[in-house]
This record gives sequence, C-alpha cells and structure tokens, in this order.
Amino acid sequence: MIGAVIGTTGELIKMAPVLLALQERGTPAAIVVTAQQINQLSAFLEDFGLPQPSLYLARGFRGHDLEHTWQVPGWAATVATNSLRRRYDLAQRLDAIMVHGDTMTTVLGSLLARLLRVPALHVEAGMRSGDWRNPFPEELNRTIAARLVQVHFAPGGRPVANLRRERVKGTIVDIRQNTIRDAVDLAAAAGAPADIRTPAEPFGLVSLHRFELIEKPELFESALQILNEHSRRQPLLFVDHSVTAAALRRHGFEHYFDDERFIRTPRLRYFPFISLLRASEFLVTDSGGCQEECAFLGHPALIHRAVSEHDTGLDTCVVLSKMDLEVLRGFLSGYERYRVAAPPPEATPTQIITHELESMGLLPALEPARA
Repeated sequence: MIGAVIGTTGELIKMAPVLLALQERGTPAAIVVTAQQINQLSAFLEDFGLPQPSLYLARGFRGHDLEHTWQVPGWAATVATNSLRRRYDLAQRLDAIMVHGDTMTTVLGSLLARLLRVPALHVEAGMRSGDWRNPFPEELNRTIAARLVQVHFAPGGRPVANLRRERVKGTIVDIRQNTIRDAVDLAAAAGAPADIRTPAEPFGLVSLHRFELIEKPELFESALQILNEHSRRQPLLFVDHSVTAAALRRHGFEHYFDDERFIRTPRLRYFPFISLLRASEFLVTDSGGCQEECAFLGHPALIHRAVSEHDTGLDTCVVLSKMDLEVLRGFLSGYERYRVAAPPPEATPTQIITHELESMGLLPALEPARA
C-alpha cells in the first residue's frame, strides 16, 4: 500500500487525481495528514470522493490552520513525535510514501519514508525558481526533498533538466504536465453549484496568501491600493484565506474593502472555486497552483511574485509581475489580450504516474480488455 502524506489543501488538490486512480484500481492509498491546513481538508476529501484520513500526525495549530511562522516549530515537533510513535505500525502497512510539491510536509513526509525504509515518491518534483529566498521556504523544501526521494515525478522538460543538472539520485519520470491539469478536469466535470453569488457585471478575482507578500506590509498595501483603485471601474472578489484575513487585521488593511466593489468572499472548496475562476474575467494571485490552473484553462492571470518556479503559461495567458506595481496596473487595464485556449495533453500526468507505479510493482497492472 502507498501512503500519501498530505499537509495542505493545495497538496490534496494536486494529489487527488492520482489518489482517485489508485482507488479506482482497487488499491487505495492510506491518506496520512500533517494538517498544516486542517480547516477544509475533510471537506476537500469529500468533494473529490476520497476517504477521510487514515492517520493524523498533527492537527494544525490547536485544531486550526497554521497562520503564523511561530506556530510551525510546535506543529513540526508534533508531526515528528507521532511519526516515531507510529513507525512500526506504518512500516508494516506501507510499501512507499508519496509526497507532493514544496511544503514543510513534503520534507517531513520524505523523512518519514527514510524512517520506515520505504521508497519516497515526489509528485511535482524538480520545480526551481533559482533563488532560495523566493519563494521561501518552498525553494529550500524542494531542494531538500530532492535529496531524500527515490522517484521524481517531474512536470515537464524544465523540471527534468533541473533534476539532471543537480545530479539527484533515483528515477526521474517526465509526467509532461502538472497533475493539477487532471484536478481542473475533475472540477469542470462536476459543474457549477447554484449557490455561488457573483457581481452582476464582469468581475475580477483576487487570491493572495503567501507569507513573502502578506508579511511585508509595504508590498501588501501597495498591491491592495492598486486593486482598490481598479475596483472602482470593475468589481473584484477577494478570497479570504485564513492567513490573509489574519494579516489584514494585524496590519490594519481591512478598510480597503467594501461590500459593493472590492468584496471579501469566504474561501471556497475546490470545485466551487474553479467554477468561480471560470466565471471571472481574470485572476490576480501569488499562487503557483492557480498559475497552473489558469494556464490549463487559458484564463488571464497575474502572478504577483518576485520569481516563480512555474513556467507554465508565461508565454500565453500568465504574467509574472516580479513585484513591479506597473506590471500589475498594466495587466488590470489590458487583461483581455491574455485570454487563450490550451490544448489537451496526449497522456494525462496521472496516467503516466500510474503506469510508472505499475512498473515499480506498487500497483497491479490492468487486465487487458476482453473482446
């Protein structure tokens, strides 16, 4: 059995297509969570038709999402302690550990595989910005995980080249695209729920939550000022991530919003969010996952970050601001020219991963169809 170690909803979204594929093949993964983000984890599993976690190694900070950096050491210590306590039971049950992306859970899950002496499989491996400070600590997390895992599922030529240049050990598998492509398809198939409320006129969507932005008050406020100005011409929905809401209160920035033009909206579950994204005119975000989603949808997106380890969509519908406020202004005034159509892949990332798991003996081969 494969153990999928998950800490955030972002990891779950990108792992869900693979977990569903395993479930459909009669070999479901054991879902082990560290609960960096616990508030919506159970609901997201339910949305994707996945079982609730087999094991909690932690439950966030006092049962809630981690919102501050000072909460991290205690949470990580809890994960480590519970991993040690359950290591014998897990070693008997698990043949491999699958981790995703660039969070602290990615590193902790890879270390758990070492503790259990089973292979570690890294989905979305090889992504690099080239600057350990941006994004921090994600760039360090990915680099550390690359030294710990045995199988690197890399989404495309650039990540593959990064891993080869670093001369990592283990097997590098080019899955061509990010698994979030498959998650977007799952969300599209589900359709839009009827209870999503949107402005009557065309609107933009904003989702900002990364610590390197919201914990730097001058940068954060500058972006909010420009978005507030634009909302006078076009309404904007601002997604209220828990960490973002806490930062708005702490910095005293709540006055930039109202209930008519620059509107704060509760964070949605994944399928409703994709429906809201499709209904919007554009997205302003600092999320690499949202960058991938917009690239696959051909949806105009401004990524408000200094650097990005993702290159998907940068030559078509995605603009990287590099924290340049004039780039943000220019995108808002001419976002329509970035709307494009993205071609479907020949083979989905999930199909490539499951084929590799078959070759490793971690997944039974499908029986050939009978005539």
